[in-house]
Amino acid sequence: MPTHIQSIDVGFGDCDPGGIVYYPNFFRWFDASTHAMFAAVGESFEKSRREHGWTVWPLVDAGATFHVPARPNERIEIHSTIVKWTRATFRIEHRALRDATLLAEGWEIRCIGAPHPDDPRRLRAIPIPDALRRLLPESAPPCDRPRAGAGRAQTRRAPENRGRQ
Repeated sequence: MPTHIQSIDVGFGDCDPGGIVYYPNFFRWFDASTHAMFAAVGESFEKSRREHGWTVWPLVDAGATFHVPARPNERIEIHSTIVKWTRATFRIEHRALRDATLLAEGWEIRCIGAPHPDDPRRLRAIPIPDALRRLLPESAPPCDRPRAGAGRAQTRRAPENRGRQ
């Protein structure tokens, strides 16, 4: 399952006074798509917490680029792909599309959190189990992506450590 696709019906309440989607909603939809992707392979938030004791997938870093607005009564899709696993984190890239038009691109870096042994109110990142990696193998996003208004364009990737140069 290299890419998870989540459909979203944009509602009036998702929009700002200008009649376009208020940008934090894209982050909300990216988050929902991440959780749905894991649930689709049998690793729901509830199961992971109950069976493994994880505080699953806390966000470590995130970003987005917005290209074209979305409006009420439109159906959009969030395409989510795990593009990189490290020892203790993973990177998910998201594309928000309306038909073939790219509306926004986003990314998240997440970890698997477990209670810190010295203070259960704190989290610590733990090594990602191979079994989880096998459920959602790393895959590269498409080389060409739909762009606003015209054809296809070359992939642009956000830097791995944005702002840490």
